Amino acid sequence: TFLWICFFCNNQFDWLAGEARDGVTTFGENVKKIGKIVCVVDTFIAKKALYFSRLWAVFEVFIACRAGVEIDFVLMSDSEAELGQVKLDELKGMIVVDVLSAEASDPNDVAKIHAEILSAPGGADFINSKVAELFAKLIADYVLGK
Repeated sequence: TFLWICFFCNNQFDWLAGEARDGVTTFGENVKKIGKIVCVVDTFIAKKALYFSRLWAVFEVFIACRAGVEIDFVLMSDSEAELGQVKLDELKGMIVVDVLSAEASDPNDVAKIHAEILSAPGGADFINSKVAELFAKLIADYVLGK
């Protein structure tokens, strides 16, 4: 098994400063080579998930979608137990995602990443629906015992 952690391979600060390689292209190329990303999410309630509040994490899902690679979400074990206590009809409202509300510590990062997302085909609506779809699959797989 090979594990690639983007944090160790991609210098996001250089990318946005216009130094070094084009990070968006580089990340997309690396993701295509790997063929799959796995996102570890802290809670099944999307609007509360720390993962979806972090703009760089959302951006990585966006790049992976654009590269056409497989994306899986996995829940931390505490959330799996919590999910087992929720009624199925309550879950739909928990899967709402708004990538443009995600934050980054540097306002320049926010501006550049938002511009990249908004200029892509489908923009924020595309990534919101893709993330919601993947999140729904995660929940369905858990509920169905996969």
